[in-house]
Amino acid sequence: MISQSCPSLSEALTRFIASKKGGKKAQDGHQELGRFVAWCGRQRNVNDVSPSEVAEYAQHIGLGGVDSAIRLNPLKPFLTYLKDEGWIVNGLAAHLRVPRTRKTTGSRSSSSGAFADDDATHLSQEGYDRLVSQVEVLKSERISIVEDIRRAMEDKDFRENAPLEAAKERQGIIESKIRELEAGLVSAVVMQTGRRTAQQKAVVGAKLTLKDMNSGKKVVYTLVDVREADVSSGKISTVSPVGSALMSRSVGEEVAINVPKGTLNYTIEKIST
Repeated sequence: MISQSCPSLSEALTRFIASKKGGKKAQDGHQELGRFVAWCGRQRNVNDVSPSEVAEYAQHIGLGGVDSAIRLNPLKPFLTYLKDEGWIVNGLAAHLRVPRTRKTTGSRSSSSGAFADDDATHLSQEGYDRLVSQVEVLKSERISIVEDIRRAMEDKDFRENAPLEAAKERQGIIESKIRELEAGLVSAVVMQTGRRTAQQKAVVGAKLTLKDMNSGKKVVYTLVDVREADVSSGKISTVSPVGSALMSRSVGEEVAINVPKGTLNYTIEKIST
């Protein structure tokens, strides 16, 4: 349940640091936490941050090389803290994964009946339209940031010009997001929707009916690109622990999935697209 009093990301970060939770790594990682908060938007409410944004940030950091995992480490306890405080429902920390470089492409997809182009971004029409809308919003914000920089530069003392530095930092974040989103749109493949048919293996866009082997309860998940992930709607990212464990699985298979709270044991009862 989400707390009625949901702070901004900036305020939540201040509280997290004051709480001294997360261990020494988190408390020493103030700079990395500050970068993440700036990336998302300091004044945004905590519950507005989506799993796809967290994953995008992880991908962005992943471009930095071998120290990417170290840079992401302080964020995990911070995101866990947000959930523990009741400000968010979905666990965001699971989406902080640095993408691995693929050694081979295409072979598993072609054999499983999945999409042949592993480098493509497979989106629903709704997801594609959402990305287009996000780019338009960011380009509008780009214009206002340029004006903010112009006003800040009217102060000739550039040595201690906090508004100028903040505006330039925000400009860099916006430009980076625009590049990433546009790259995703260029490589996007819009998946066809309509009458659902039987599917032999779980692929992006597949809808899976799972049975919990312990409780007997059934759950339904749709495997989606990280940009469309929404756990509350049953849409899980293919890079999340559950999503990655289900990829390329078949009906009748039993799947054990390690998650922070233990192990989930499912039987795949149905796969459709």
